[in-house]
Amino acid sequence: VVVVVALVFLPAFVLAVSQASSALVAYAGLNATLNELFTQALFVTAQGFLPLIANGSIASAELYIHTATEDFELFQDDSLYRRTTGFHGPLAFDVKVENEDPPNVLLVVVESFRFHDSRYLVGEEDPSNLFRGSNITVTPNFDKWAKRGVALTNMWSSWRTSRSVESLLFAQVPYDSVADSGMTGGKKNYQLDGLPQFFKAKGYEPFFTTGCKTDYDDWDTFLPSHGFDTVWGRDEMIKLAESDLGITHDQWFGKEHRELYWGVHDDISFQLLGDLMVNKTKEQAERVARGEPKKPLFLNHYTISSHVSYEERPTWYAESKKPDFSALYDGLENADSIKNYVEMRYFSDMEFGKFMDRMSAAGILNDTIVVVVGDHGQAPEAGNYIPEARDVSVHHVAGALVAEGRLGDAVGMKIEDATEQYDILNTLADIVGVPEEGFLQDGVGRSLKRQAKFGERVVYSNNPSRKMSVVRGTERLRYDRAARSVLLHDAKADHDMHIDLFPDLTPEAQAEWLKWRDNGRQLTEYYTKRWDKRCLFAGHC
Repeated sequence: VVVVVALVFLPAFVLAVSQASSALVAYAGLNATLNELFTQALFVTAQGFLPLIANGSIASAELYIHTATEDFELFQDDSLYRRTTGFHGPLAFDVKVENEDPPNVLLVVVESFRFHDSRYLVGEEDPSNLFRGSNITVTPNFDKWAKRGVALTNMWSSWRTSRSVESLLFAQVPYDSVADSGMTGGKKNYQLDGLPQFFKAKGYEPFFTTGCKTDYDDWDTFLPSHGFDTVWGRDEMIKLAESDLGITHDQWFGKEHRELYWGVHDDISFQLLGDLMVNKTKEQAERVARGEPKKPLFLNHYTISSHVSYEERPTWYAESKKPDFSALYDGLENADSIKNYVEMRYFSDMEFGKFMDRMSAAGILNDTIVVVVGDHGQAPEAGNYIPEARDVSVHHVAGALVAEGRLGDAVGMKIEDATEQYDILNTLADIVGVPEEGFLQDGVGRSLKRQAKFGERVVYSNNPSRKMSVVRGTERLRYDRAARSVLLHDAKADHDMHIDLFPDLTPEAQAEWLKWRDNGRQLTEYYTKRWDKRCLFAGHC
């Protein structure tokens, strides 16, 4: 009896108290062993204690769909599974696209690329003093091309890399798990529809490339199972580099250090990506000359060199002269880590710049829409082992859309409102045009091509190992799965979250934020449940 009271009734009491307590109090009363017991006895998920409202269902799909700009047909009112038939509303910007000559589309996802590495995105005023009074930018090439396109200054992500695939390609709030993502296990027999399927229906060739190992989190199974005709990872890049670029096998981990633990460095992968674009463009021209369809590329490329711990680099770069970034780290506790990070961020940016300049010189950029975005951010200021401690840095990412010769007066535009990686699907669909029959999706993104009132729409950005968040304008509310405590900060003016704005809000304003929090909890659990039950593309689950 004593054991039962100690192990069941007392913890149950702690759970009840936790619902009315702060996160600190709630989590202090729990441990992993009891968590396993509660999972069975009290219907708690393996991710921890969930609020009673988050049961995996949503009251209405239209609560999360941007109905002001998207035309759609729901298969069921409480399911996000739908057919998108078009977009409407005033334009924020336009991209000139001819149906008879569709452009290639390239989505470049840069490892650990946070918003505040770019001086152009941060702005000269730098309200949070992220550049410590200096006029430095760590990413001059990104800045150059963002100025020639449309910059996304307020884009958010969910931590970490695999979860960016769920958002960027399928417009979802990612699977809520510390250990797993939606890709884990390969999900070979799951139905999914997103960018690869959309572009294939438009007559495009879906192609995925990365210098990274693709056995990580079962990418090598997931990606070809869900829309990509061809997948190149580290192994394919190594073979191509040895056959086409003259790299010898001993140079990968020899004194030249052409490879890091995670894969092939970005100088090699961007060179091979450029070769691929040149060859594919030539094939397209030959097909058109024969009177055949062009079959443009939808190409998704992930970089890898700027992965933590930022120490592995090609010897030629290690020995080369670099800009003086000391203003960004002198006197800080983790100065060495910050120095290594910014040098590898600069390296990756330099290789991106070489690639873009090459594509421009070859005339390929005039036939290609490029989206570049960080897979997530990073925070070497907090050290290499707990970067999430600097929360905004790891979630607020860089983003830009480049469409040479197609943007007209929109060149140089900055979209300041909150956006999320999951907005890219609808944005690209709106740009290249929706097929006559529409397209299937279960996402929550909006088309950034359309105008939206600043601060009217919220986005969700989560980290399963720490907190969830909802962003409205520049303000960001952080919250837990279960506990009632919340924190509200201005992410632009207060990057390091010193001032909690929530206590000073009116009761009405607080209630509005808590409503968005509750909606975010429901939405996150909705996707997790539907991944678990294999019913993402179903009306009823």
